[in-house]
Amino acid sequence: MAIDKNIKLPPKFREEYRKNIGSRISASIALFTIAGVLCAAIDFSETRYPVMGVAMIMIVGFVLSCLVAGLHRILFRKSWSGTITEIDADYHIRTKNKGFTKKLIVTLTIDCGEKTPRKFELLHENMDGENKYFTEAPYKVGDTVVFLRGMKYPMRYNIDTEDTLTLFVCPYCGDINKAERDTCYHCGKFLVK
Repeated sequence: MAIDKNIKLPPKFREEYRKNIGSRISASIALFTIAGVLCAAIDFSETRYPVMGVAMIMIVGFVLSCLVAGLHRILFRKSWSGTITEIDADYHIRTKNKGFTKKLIVTLTIDCGEKTPRKFELLHENMDGENKYFTEAPYKVGDTVVFLRGMKYPMRYNIDTEDTLTLFVCPYCGDINKAERDTCYHCGKFLVK
């Protein structure tokens, strides 16, 4: 299912989203250009299968584009919207030498009007600094969420003024932010509220 036509994202967020997608595509084009220059510069004619050298360099260029610029999130994911029907939030604590790491794992079940609901898992590690030891999930049942192509996580949309949740997930980096923030604590991107 595509995004509901009634969903209107703030202009500031749309502008930042376009810039983010544009910079990812530009970085991917730069990496493919470098791969193309390498293919032209290296002489594969003496090898048994000359095409394989070119193919390997282009594959490495694509993999680097996915790792560095997140190209796979743009190419292979679709934008959608839906309603959260179930939330499973759990903390996992792992001890290390002199300290411990606390992880929040939130599994969302989202009804998007398809035959089977979508399952989406948010894993938040390194819970230090401003985001230390939250005890609630950053979503609630009944929330409308929007997932845009190129993003990591779905974002809550059209939140009523009597909302009791105090946390928001940044759709770009997945960091959990307090409700009073307008920008993400980690990446500085605009948060939709």
